[in-house]
Amino acid sequence: DTSDDFINSVFSTIPDWSTDDLPSLEELGNKMTNLYPAFTSQMESLRQSYEQFWSFFSMEEFRRILDETAREDMDASLHPEIEQDAKVRIGSELAKEESEFIQARKKRQREAFAAFIGVDEVDERDIPVIGIASSGGGYRAMIAATGYLKGMDDTGMLACVMYLAGVSGSTWSMAQFYSSLTGNKWDVLVDHLKSHIHTHIANVSNFVAILQASAQNAKTLMQGIIQRYHQQNGTLNLVDIFGCLLGGTLLTQKQTLSRQRRYFQDGSLPMPVYCVVHHEVEDLYRWFEFTPFEMGCEELNAWIPIWGFGRQFKDGKNIERLPEQTLGTLMGVFGSAFAASLAHFFQEIRGFLPEAALATVESTLTQYKESLMTIHPFSPARFPNPFYKLPRPQQDTCLFDRDYLDLLDAGCDNNLPFYPLLRPERKVDLIVALDLSADIQTAPHLERAEGYTKRRGIDGWPADARWPDNGLGTCTIFKGSQTTVAYFPLITNASYDSDFDPQTAEFCSTWNFVYSAEQVAKLVGLGEANWRDNVDQMKHTLRSVWQQKKSQRL
Repeated sequence: DTSDDFINSVFSTIPDWSTDDLPSLEELGNKMTNLYPAFTSQMESLRQSYEQFWSFFSMEEFRRILDETAREDMDASLHPEIEQDAKVRIGSELAKEESEFIQARKKRQREAFAAFIGVDEVDERDIPVIGIASSGGGYRAMIAATGYLKGMDDTGMLACVMYLAGVSGSTWSMAQFYSSLTGNKWDVLVDHLKSHIHTHIANVSNFVAILQASAQNAKTLMQGIIQRYHQQNGTLNLVDIFGCLLGGTLLTQKQTLSRQRRYFQDGSLPMPVYCVVHHEVEDLYRWFEFTPFEMGCEELNAWIPIWGFGRQFKDGKNIERLPEQTLGTLMGVFGSAFAASLAHFFQEIRGFLPEAALATVESTLTQYKESLMTIHPFSPARFPNPFYKLPRPQQDTCLFDRDYLDLLDAGCDNNLPFYPLLRPERKVDLIVALDLSADIQTAPHLERAEGYTKRRGIDGWPADARWPDNGLGTCTIFKGSQTTVAYFPLITNASYDSDFDPQTAEFCSTWNFVYSAEQVAKLVGLGEANWRDNVDQMKHTLRSVWQQKKSQRL
């Protein structure tokens, strides 16, 4: 029975990933319990919740939804994209739709940019191309990014921005902002978060209650995971389930990435860029970007229409017509930090462990470094590779020999998405980096970006862009010959609340998925304050970059 197979797929066991060089899952579980006593009780609570999930899946109503969703996937009136064939586009140039957006955006920016830097008039050709690179960090990043972006919007800066690139938690904020849920209003998004994240996404009792509220609710929220089940020949993994739960909590209605075009393609808002990576080998990751126009990889110079992602391709053309992936499904992939290597996981939790436990973590990292870098205890999301067997580019990569892409949270490589903003074709002059990471003072996000520019032959990156021994303030400007970086770390602001440190506050842990309305307000407020305190500095910086571009043109 199809529905029984689906249920079994959801509750399939985690594979045994232990090796001769690494402790077993049971041994690491015991260590986690010792380091974090609540681990056992939380896992037991999760097990009981999923028993309730199983109960719902056994209902006849669910079986009907499963069949109905499969039928609707073939209905062109609901999914017009199934009447189109997707083809691979080879080349470094921007998508035609993106080029048209840039022209529309620049026209709208003339007055906004002039007003922000305090001049009477500017020439479109001199307006700096500004991109925001907003980091991952779970709900902490989602909420804090909302605060910074709200502050930028309120002070007129956001109207000057061309691109908004995100990793992990920041993409969740972007996904909700560019939707009918918020009407593109940051105040509305803040209220939405306050009312939707007070219950854990893994609280299946709450999720089942939403499903049972109406047949339409159930069909809408389960559509993404049912599509994934059929597309993967009767299999699912934890990332699929995570996306279903995340979408059910944050979106509450069906959304797709291509639908976001309507909110910005006229130039009224920055263009969103969502990032993931494919872990190729050891410390080498390939970055893939998802926009409402295309999905692809700058290092491969290969792209497909976003609505064609998830289809199988042969010789650069799809060989099946499937509906576009739901945004909930993609949000699960964008934020699948739990599918990272064990080495990345241990680094992420260092800052929230008691001092006595740090020695154990450091010892484990040292002893099993090679294995920890290559083993993913939870499998990344797997999708058909549209670039399989295409002619190889100059770059040395095995991706063209793989029929599937294993995609995961881009924060596993660099928690700040500089890379899509460094595409030469985008001509970005200034990057506003919102670093909302947990390991903010020790992670080499800026140094890794510098390494990327050297590997890709990109000139003009600021050589001094790094966290110095004496620390940084809430905004530091790093100026290169071609790229300026305004670095905003999420740190304590004494003028806002000297007792609130997001780096140590327990509720700000990357792995916390429950926030009260008061905690949301506290974190949003810090982001706003950290931005507002530096508005004058940003105006001065942008005026300087504008004058430089103007003098070069003249």
